[in-house]
Amino acid sequence: MVGAAIAIVVIGIVTATFLSQQRALQTLDLSREANNAARDAMLSMQDSVGRAGYGIDPRYAFDFRNYSCPSWSAAAPCRDSINGPDELVFVTRDPGYYWAGAPTSTIQGCDPTATCTGHAWQVLGFDSTHVTVDARSGDTFLKGQLLEMACAKGTNPTMGRVGTTVKATSAGGLQITLDAVVAGDPYRTNLAAGHDACFDGAGAGPNANAAAGVSAFFVSRYRYHVASINGEPWLMLDRGLDYNQNGTTAEKLATGTPDTSDEIPIARGVEDLQIAYLLRPSTTGIVAPDNGADWIVGNTPGTLEEPNPTATAPTQSSADTDPARFTLHPANIRAVRIQIVVRSLRQDITQPTPWAGDVSTPPGSTSLENRNDFTAVSLGRYRRYFNSVVFAVPNQSSKDPFIF
Repeated sequence: MVGAAIAIVVIGIVTATFLSQQRALQTLDLSREANNAARDAMLSMQDSVGRAGYGIDPRYAFDFRNYSCPSWSAAAPCRDSINGPDELVFVTRDPGYYWAGAPTSTIQGCDPTATCTGHAWQVLGFDSTHVTVDARSGDTFLKGQLLEMACAKGTNPTMGRVGTTVKATSAGGLQITLDAVVAGDPYRTNLAAGHDACFDGAGAGPNANAAAGVSAFFVSRYRYHVASINGEPWLMLDRGLDYNQNGTTAEKLATGTPDTSDEIPIARGVEDLQIAYLLRPSTTGIVAPDNGADWIVGNTPGTLEEPNPTATAPTQSSADTDPARFTLHPANIRAVRIQIVVRSLRQDITQPTPWAGDVSTPPGSTSLENRNDFTAVSLGRYRRYFNSVVFAVPNQSSKDPFIF
């Protein structure tokens, strides 16, 4: 009996040790999976956010009221939320092109004398809803693709959006149909009435009236947001393009159903995305324009706040001390702070039954940036992991029009 009792004690100790190790291994496995998801999310955003505004007027690098924003209001902004994940939307000129010219070229722009390859083309002609480019065989312009048209030397840029997918079957002039102009939308301005005269040549539109050196460039759009796929949260990337060429993009409109199959899954398990925008503090006594007066937009718990594109905007040539450099206009964004919450991919069954799951905020806090309402979040016996990073956006400090 004594031997049996000792054996039972030993077996109990061994079993307890085994179960403890198993719990530790499962906890480590949940953490490893979440860290992988966080890495995928941050690497994707690091690569793209850092290029925000490249080759773009800083006023239009970040989009707060246009793309996928059918019903903006001050009480219901498109990007910021205090009871759900935020969105991040920005654009950058596609850097995948080459201009064969030089600073001494007679015509500084895509032209037979100084050709462009890659995602840049000579513009042959245009009208208010079309642009004709000197395409190469196989060049494809997907519905939703943004185009930036600029005069020689990259001056007076304007943007339009491809309305219908078109592909060049041979080299030569290719006419692209653009979405109609929308007043106040800088991404759908086209070369409509009132465009700068530097675009105008001697021919007839829309195929042969562009001046020498007028060029078109791809502009890449990025919309990061959180969505549910088969009941699981994911960080998603919407490029605004009709990848499957069915005539519908992932853009949210006032009517119709977005084609979410055009979106790109980035990281599984990302449950929350919170964005704050960092401004450059004044050294001359100008008061911070944001709600918390700390030069950070979107970090006051319970307060909806995002940069305001109707605020006074600086021009690219504005001095660093100009008051317009210290307003809430998106052109004054100098860095983006991104905080994500990654939910474990599986429930943590090693925890005792009363345990409901990790809360949705970091230890010791009841908010995440300005989000302080988490009533819609089901804890579900999941672990939660918090990651934060700040990305600088150096292109927002550009002082001159982008040339080539």
